[in-house]
Amino acid sequence: MSTKDGNLNDGRAVYYGGKRVTDMASEPVFSRTLKFVQRYYELQEEHPEIYRYDDHGVQRSILFMPTLTVEDLAHKRKIYEQVARESYGFLGRTPDFIDTGVAILDFYADVLGKDERADYAKNARDWANRVKNQDLFVSHAIQNPQVDRQKGLAELLNEGQEFAAVWIKEKRPDGIIVRGAKQVNTLAPLADELLVFNLPGLSEADEKFALAFSLPLATEGVKLVCRKPTMKTEFSLKDYPLSGAFDEMDAFVILDDVFVPNENLFVCGSVEKSNAFFPASGFFVHTAHQDEVRGFVKLEFVTGLAVRLAEKLGLTGFLRVQEMLGGLTVNLEMIKSSIIASEVTAHMENGVLTPNMQVLLAVRASLTHYYDEALRVIAEFASGSVVGVPDFREFENTDIAEILKTSMTSPLIDAQDRALLLNLAWDITGESFGQRQRTYEFLHGGNPMWIKNMHWLTEDLQAANQMLDKVLENAKAE
Repeated sequence: MSTKDGNLNDGRAVYYGGKRVTDMASEPVFSRTLKFVQRYYELQEEHPEIYRYDDHGVQRSILFMPTLTVEDLAHKRKIYEQVARESYGFLGRTPDFIDTGVAILDFYADVLGKDERADYAKNARDWANRVKNQDLFVSHAIQNPQVDRQKGLAELLNEGQEFAAVWIKEKRPDGIIVRGAKQVNTLAPLADELLVFNLPGLSEADEKFALAFSLPLATEGVKLVCRKPTMKTEFSLKDYPLSGAFDEMDAFVILDDVFVPNENLFVCGSVEKSNAFFPASGFFVHTAHQDEVRGFVKLEFVTGLAVRLAEKLGLTGFLRVQEMLGGLTVNLEMIKSSIIASEVTAHMENGVLTPNMQVLLAVRASLTHYYDEALRVIAEFASGSVVGVPDFREFENTDIAEILKTSMTSPLIDAQDRALLLNLAWDITGESFGQRQRTYEFLHGGNPMWIKNMHWLTEDLQAANQMLDKVLENAKAE
C-alpha cells in the first residue's frame, strides 16, 4: 500500500472532522487531492523518456538523479514545472520536493557520522536508496508547535510541556522512544513516510531534542490531526473551480511514545548534527530549487488570471490597468530569470552541482510579495462583480435562467463563462482555500524577516567594498 498505488488504508492514524478516518478514499478531501498527487507517478508512466533515467540498469524517477551539470539542473527545473502545472502550482509539497534532496543525500551523508548506537551516514544512504527504489512519497515534519516562543525547548519540557517538540523519552539497545509533536505538516496524510528533523537553532541544553529520523505513516503511535478543510464538496466545480477539486491538507503530527529503530535514525542526541542536518545534508538548497520553480508556476497562474479578468471585463483600455498588468508580468519574468540564474551560477559541492542559494533566497524573499500583489490586482479587477455571482444551478432554473444569461452576457464573454471566471477569482482571493494559499506563500519558506537577514549576512559585497574604499581613499588623499 502506498501513495503510488492509491491505497492509503494501511492502518495510519488520520483524524479528520472529529473522528479517525477508517477509509481514506471515502473522504473527498483526501481522494480528490490524491488524484493530483498521483500525477507525479502517472507522468513517469506516460513519458518515461523524460521522467526517468537509468541508474546502473535500474529505471528511476529523473528527480532522483544527482545534478552534475547545468543541463541536469535545467532538466529538473522543467520537470518541476510540469509536475507543478498539474495542480497549477497550488500543491506545494508534492513528492518531488523531498525527492530532490534524496537524490543527492548519498554525496552529503558522511557529515552525519556514527557513534556507538548507529552508523547514521549509512542509515541515511540506505533510506535514500529505499525511497528511490520504491519511489516513496515522503512528507517532512520540522516546525515545532508554538507553545511559548520566549522559552527554550528544554525549559518547556521541564515545565511539563511534553508536546512542545519531539524528544527522546527513552533509549533502548535497539532504538529509542520519542514523544512530542510537529505542526503544519503539509500533505502529510497522503504520504508514505514522515521525515522528522529540526531546523538549525537548538541550544546546548536541547540534547534530548537533537533528532532526525524517518518512519512509515502507519507506525504505531504516529497520529495525524488534520485542520479544518478548505474544500467545497456541496457545490460543483463551476462554483469552486479550485477549492472543489483539492485541498492541500495540513496536519498536526503527534508522536505518542513512538519506537524508532536504530537503523531509522540519522541524528540522535547531537545538537551540532541536528543543527547541521538540513543545510549540511544538501536538502536545504536542492529542495529550495524545486520550491521556487513551483512558486513560479503558481505566480504564472495568478498573473494569467489577472490578465484574463482585465480582458474579459473590458478593463485593458485604462492606462492604470495596463501599468498594473505590466508590473505583474515584470515580476513573473524576474522570478523566472532568477531561477535560471541560480542554475548557471551553480557551484560544485561534495561532487554535486548545487544551485546558487543566494539567488534562491532572493527569489523566496520576492515571490511572496509578487504573489500578494497579483492577488490584490485580481481582487480589484473582480471587485463588485465577484460578490454578485449566483449559484451556478440558477442557470438551470427555468424561472430566471434566460434573464440571467442575457443580463450577465457582454460582447467580451457570455454569462456562464463570466460567472466561472469570477468564481475562480473568488476562490483564490476570498475563499478559505485562497487565504490558506496566501498564508502558505508567506510563511512556508520561513520567517520573511529571517530570510532577508540571512541574505544580507551572506551576500558577497567584496567588489562593492573595494569601490567604496577606493572612493574614500581618493578623497582622503586629496
